[in-house]
Amino acid sequence: MYTLKSRQGGIVVRRWQLFLGIELALTLWLFFQIITNPMALTTILVGVFFLFLGARWHRLRSFNVAFGGILLVLGIFINPAIWLILMIAGVFIIMVVTKPGMGFSAWDRKQYVAPVTKEPSEKAGKRTINSWTDRHTISPTYDWDDINMVVPAGDTIIDLGDTFLPKGDSVIMIRKGFGKTRILVPIGVGVAVEHAAFYGTLHFENKDSMLHSQSVTAYSKDYDDAPRRIHIITSVGVGDLEVLAV
Repeated sequence: MYTLKSRQGGIVVRRWQLFLGIELALTLWLFFQIITNPMALTTILVGVFFLFLGARWHRLRSFNVAFGGILLVLGIFINPAIWLILMIAGVFIIMVVTKPGMGFSAWDRKQYVAPVTKEPSEKAGKRTINSWTDRHTISPTYDWDDINMVVPAGDTIIDLGDTFLPKGDSVIMIRKGFGKTRILVPIGVGVAVEHAAFYGTLHFENKDSMLHSQSVTAYSKDYDDAPRRIHIITSVGVGDLEVLAV
């Protein structure tokens, strides 16, 4: 077991070292492009000069600092290397928050929500503890209450297999930045899904729908006739949603 953990830790370290090595090489390429590009080099030097004036000369300080900063940014961003640096960094960040199995992620522990309910009584009461990674319920059983979650990043699994849903409509609302979401719904429950994503896939009723800055609404075949129905409303930045009957 110790050997396995050590090996996994070594893989993570090597991947971080690979990422940092690539970024360092691209940064050196950026410096080379700046030095060999007269326009970029001149723009940066003039920008640094105006920043120096803004730091030493009180008169027109705001103008000098703003103008110098703009020139400095332009001098850097006219070089292709900086765009490649930012693109690789963006891809790596997405891998960190959406691919726990690759050994990058800080959210290796999945968020698992499994409500265990009893038949609704006259008064429903429960106390929950909400955190960035887990949702805990103090009482082992409680009357059903709608789920409303905000998750920055990571994988989320909501298992309604042991849940006693009341007749009529129930709601699950999830807002997430990055990560995959899986919702397990008992067979015989009508499901309506309203899903919006900047980038991701919706898997529902054995069909996959790819979303690019889009929203989609879908219904299960038995939605109109089902005595118990659940309305799933989700909004994510980057990530997939799976709704499965169990």
